[in-house]
Amino acid sequence: MCVGYCSSNLLISDLKLTFSKSKNGQTADTKTCSKTISEADINAIKKELNLEKISALPEVIGCPDCADGGAEWIAINADGKQYKITYEYGKAPKELEAAVARLKVLKDSFKDCN
Repeated sequence: MCVGYCSSNLLISDLKLTFSKSKNGQTADTKTCSKTISEADINAIKKELNLEKISALPEVIGCPDCADGGAEWIAINADGKQYKITYEYGKAPKELEAAVARLKVLKDSFKDCN
């Protein structure tokens, strides 16, 4: 039910941030921008992403996007596994709140990605 660039993705790999956004519809029309990230920032995010707590979370929390409110997810690759938790937009579980807040700041730094 959204219009415009409704889907966005932030990928952190090595010391690189890659942000992409796509339009909803038959033609995705994806825009991608990237920049570097400091090792200190990466270490701060890792510290907030407690793997023990995250691995105990269910894969889906609540009813993401059931009432067209949107969904968010966070995926972590660690120890040869991927942990992905999907939740209602803006309603991160307490175990992820600090990391999601930090990631939102990084995502918002791409507001001029055209």
